[in-house]
Amino acid sequence: MTIEDTNSFPVADRFSYLWLVLGGILGLFAFGQWTIPLAPWLVTVFFIRFMHTQNPWRGYLILSLVRVGLATYYFDQLVPESMFSGYTRYTVIVVGSLSGILPFLADRLLAPRLSGSISPLVFPVTATGWEFLTLSINPMGTFSAVAYSQYGNLPLMQLVSLTGLSGLTFMITWFASTVNWTWERSFSWPVVRINVALYVMVIGVVLLYGGARLVSDKSAATIQIASFSKTDDREVTAAPLNENDAFRQKSRRMIDQYLDETRRQADAGSQLILWPEAAAICASDEQESVIQRGMDVANEKSIYLAMPLFTKDLRGDRPRENKLIVVNPEGEIVLEHYKYGGNQFEGSVLGDGALETFQTPSATIGGVICWDMDFPSVVAQSGRNGTDILLAPANDWESVSTTHAHMAVFRAIENGVSLVRHAKNGLSIATDPYGRTLAKMDHFSATERLMIAQIPVSGVTTVYSVIGDLFAWVTVISFPLFVCLAFVGSRRSN
Repeated sequence: MTIEDTNSFPVADRFSYLWLVLGGILGLFAFGQWTIPLAPWLVTVFFIRFMHTQNPWRGYLILSLVRVGLATYYFDQLVPESMFSGYTRYTVIVVGSLSGILPFLADRLLAPRLSGSISPLVFPVTATGWEFLTLSINPMGTFSAVAYSQYGNLPLMQLVSLTGLSGLTFMITWFASTVNWTWERSFSWPVVRINVALYVMVIGVVLLYGGARLVSDKSAATIQIASFSKTDDREVTAAPLNENDAFRQKSRRMIDQYLDETRRQADAGSQLILWPEAAAICASDEQESVIQRGMDVANEKSIYLAMPLFTKDLRGDRPRENKLIVVNPEGEIVLEHYKYGGNQFEGSVLGDGALETFQTPSATIGGVICWDMDFPSVVAQSGRNGTDILLAPANDWESVSTTHAHMAVFRAIENGVSLVRHAKNGLSIATDPYGRTLAKMDHFSATERLMIAQIPVSGVTTVYSVIGDLFAWVTVISFPLFVCLAFVGSRRSN
């Protein structure tokens, strides 16, 4: 391998800290309530530039401090103290920040030791592989994935139907690395044209693929699905457990309201009714009677009824259960799913992560609950088991509602399923298998917390549902190869 005559490292730049400041300011809009899709692309450009102008370890320390500040801002904006508080909260912030900056350090150490045609790939390979590995073991799921910032750019979002989230992360980080590589060569076209042309060609193919996928949709048949939230459910959760009679009375009144609204929506023509997560909050010893009442209504109105239950043992002998029960028009239970995401934060029984489906005359339908949707490798079962429509009842809080709803849409595109996500205290959204919005309802601004949508009954097959996270694993495996190439190149240079 030959070593190109490039700028020496660290790169001389008197505006080094200006790029750090610009990256930090734009970082405020790279994730969270006020995300601007362009921000992550530019943030990564400026942070790489800063690292390349610094001693690697000093740059890593300074950039980590900036990342801690940004992570604190994101946490304060999105995550309530009741979920993470005190030392736990700031331990998560600091450890996550130090970990998140490691790809910048790896790029700073390896890129100068590789030939110019290869060095722009070091950062995207490292960043993509590292994000995939760390989020795969994160109990919060993929909450901080870079790809989620691109919600709204439908042609670009279609890439996840091939590669999952990792493909978007790769394209964003490859762009930043290529820009810095050309910057360090003074944007000299004869020197940089091949690498620049390669990136432009690939991003062009990605966008053409996304556009072609969007215009190729031929779906026509639909099913009408209604979902709704009632307004006084907080009274049930606020009832002290030692006041058993008060809890039971409020629980029964709440369930009465859901069943009455179910009858109205069935009479209005909806063939499937979905309640939000924890709509039926009840005592453990009453759940059978609650389910039976739902079965009676489903049979009476000849509908499918999806009832999320949250049960509490008022004697404290049994753990809480957060589950989804679906009943068919014959009054039979056709799906029972226990939540598997975020159970450690609510103290409920941990589900096994197996996604069940049930068959209607026109579609195969599956169901998960809220936080379950943040785990792509588990939801990928819906792409493999023939699911056409995925039900996702949820229960959020206002500051995270938009972010969380948009994250769920990526699961629909990855697996080629239509999505119906109804969120109590959040943003409800229904999409087709390409992520196009069919209906939307904001719990905090709607006068009537009701969402009705015509949902396509046919899903589409995606490459991601077949190969899973193969692309992500390729980036993981590629990193050691870059280390070896850098070591060989450094020895030859010496």
